Amino acid sequence: MSFTPRLFLATAPSPDQKEITLDESASRYLVKVLRLESGAKFLGFDEQAVEYELQLSQTDVVPATAAVLSRRSKNTQQGNWIALAQSLPKGPKIDLILKQGTEAGVNRFIPLITQRSVSRPDESQFEHKNNRWQKILVEACRQCGRNDVPQLDEVTDWKKCLELFSEFDQVLLPYEKEAPTLKTVLESNSTARKILVLVGPEGGWSKDEVQEAQQRGAAAVHLPTPILRTETAGLAIVSMIQYALSHP
Repeated sequence: MSFTPRLFLATAPSPDQKEITLDESASRYLVKVLRLESGAKFLGFDEQAVEYELQLSQTDVVPATAAVLSRRSKNTQQGNWIALAQSLPKGPKIDLILKQGTEAGVNRFIPLITQRSVSRPDESQFEHKNNRWQKILVEACRQCGRNDVPQLDEVTDWKKCLELFSEFDQVLLPYEKEAPTLKTVLESNSTARKILVLVGPEGGWSKDEVQEAQQRGAAAVHLPTPILRTETAGLAIVSMIQYALSHP
């Protein structure tokens, strides 16, 4: 199977545009790294989940140009919409969570600071971190074939997260204590399609947080797995939800 490069287009072509100018990063990747020549075809996608078939038309200048051969909207959603509120872990674990979550179909990421969060970036670092995380999401979409780049919220505290619950049909809180199974909770609210998954930090949820979440309507759930690390819990539960909702 031949390899077809995919690139994110920060500036989407207008509906009647027949040729685009690539940015310098994309030009270097296609021409210097992949060594593509004029006439080579590749794919682009934009923030509106539109995919474009493109053809390099000029490679001897930087930035290079490409002809727009076709465009199509590619709906990657399967009728359900999942947000992952992930308590910030220590070190680079968040990078893995963003990559794997994108591959699993997460539509929105909410970086979360909770009572026992180990990672507590200074507010002055928020913009830098969000910019880097956004690039990780774009790169993950490029690699896995998604056109719809997940929404990325700003770093959010627990109080603000609780206020977001009203936006969702179902809020799930994986909890190692005694709780109904994920399957039981999903079956009890079978019409829910907009779902928020809460994943705690390395030290777990505090009792106060669990109580506050349940008071706001969150359902504590038990997963049919051993206790998971914070960097794998989101991937596991999102995958289970995707399967359950597609096999009712």
